[in-house]
Amino acid sequence: MVMLSEILRERGYVYQHSSEKLEEITDGQKRTLYLGVDPTADSMHVGQLQGMLVLRRFVEDGHKLIIIVGGGTGMVGDPGGRSAERNLMDDATIDKNAEALRKQFKQLLGGVDFEMVNNADWLRGLNLMEFLRDVGKHFTVNEMIKRDSVRPRLETPDASISFTEFSYMLLQAYDFLELHKRYGCDLQVGGSDQWGNILSGVELIRRTTGDTAYAFSWPLLVDKATGKKFGKSEGGAVWLDANKTPPFRFYQFWFNISDEMAEEMLLKMTLLSREEIEGTMKEHAKNPPARVAQKRLAGLVTALAHGENTAGITARASEVLFGEADIDASTADLLKHDAPSHTVESSASIVDVLVSAGLAASKREARQFLADGAIQLNGENIKEGKVLETSDFKNGIAILKRGKRSVSVLVLS
Repeated sequence: MVMLSEILRERGYVYQHSSEKLEEITDGQKRTLYLGVDPTADSMHVGQLQGMLVLRRFVEDGHKLIIIVGGGTGMVGDPGGRSAERNLMDDATIDKNAEALRKQFKQLLGGVDFEMVNNADWLRGLNLMEFLRDVGKHFTVNEMIKRDSVRPRLETPDASISFTEFSYMLLQAYDFLELHKRYGCDLQVGGSDQWGNILSGVELIRRTTGDTAYAFSWPLLVDKATGKKFGKSEGGAVWLDANKTPPFRFYQFWFNISDEMAEEMLLKMTLLSREEIEGTMKEHAKNPPARVAQKRLAGLVTALAHGENTAGITARASEVLFGEADIDASTADLLKHDAPSHTVESSASIVDVLVSAGLAASKREARQFLADGAIQLNGENIKEGKVLETSDFKNGIAILKRGKRSVSVLVLS
C-alpha cells in the first residue's frame, strides 16, 4: 500500500510541515483537516486547483475535510500579496460567492464527503474585549510585523496597512482554535504564503488547550517563463467558472503550457499515476511539436473542472483549430463564440484580412508572411493574391493560421 506521505512527495505537493517527519501528520491516525477559502470571488482560478487536488488526496486516504468559506475574515481581507487595502464585502455578496464555490468544491473533489462552514458563524458574534484578552495576548506586534504578509506593506513607501487587515492573522488563528474545539480539527493546510498564519493557529491551540495541532503547506506555482504566480494569462486570471473563462479557452490555457512545465503540471494538476505520466512524457519526447503531453493535460484538467463531455467537445474544437479534424456544426458554433474570431465578407483580400484579424501588424508585414509561406487557410498554404470565397467556409467558418500557434477563426458575415 502506498502511503499518503509518498504520494504527496511524489506529486511535488510538500513544501513545509510543522512535525519533524511528514509521516507523523499523514500516515498515522486519521485527522480532521481544514482549508480556508476567501470568498472575494464567485469562482476559483487555476492557481487554486493544486490545493483542491491535495485535499482530494487527503480525503481519499481517509482523513476528514472541512472547508471554511471566510464570511468573517473575507470582510477583513488577508494583507498578503496585496499592495493596497481591499474593498470590504457585504453579507449578500459573500453568501452568493460561497454557494458558487461550494459547487466547484464538489466537482473538483470528485463527490467525496466534506464539511463546509462559514467562519462568520463565530467571528461576527465575537466580544471584542474577550477576544483581546483570550487571543490577542498570545501574539506580539514584534512577531506580527515580521510576517511575509505584512512586512512588504510596511516597507513600501506608497503602501500602508490598516488595523483591520493587520488583525487578519489573529482571526485566522482563532478559526483553527474554534474548529479544534467544535470538530476536533488538528491540521490546517494551505499554500506556502499562508504558512505564518497557519503556524499562529497551531501555537494558539497549544497555548490555550495544551493540545498538539499540525500545519502543512504546498508550494505556490510559478510560471517558469514569466516568474509570476501561475494562473494568469494576458487577459487576467483563468477561472474555473465557465461563464468567466469558457471551457474552450480553459482548455487552450493548458494546451499552451510550455514543454518545460508539462510534466510538473501533469503531476500536480491531474490524477494520473506516476507511471502514466512517465509514459506520456516519453511519447511526447519522440515528437514535441505534436504536444502529446499538453493535449493529455488539457483534456484531463478540463474534465476535472467541467466534466468529461465538455472536455471531449473542447478537445475536438482544438483539433479543428489546428487542422487535425474537420469542422462539424457543433464545433463551428463553439469556435465562433469562444475562440479568437473575426467576421469577414467573401471577396475580402487575404492581405486585408490578416491585418484586420490581428495576424499581421501591417499590409507590408502580411505580404512578407505570405511570401515566406507562413500563412495557411484551412490547413493549406496560400499566397498574396488570394481572395476569400464562400467555398472557403465550412459551417460558416474558416481557419486562418500564421505559423504554428497564431490562429483566427474567420466567421462569414
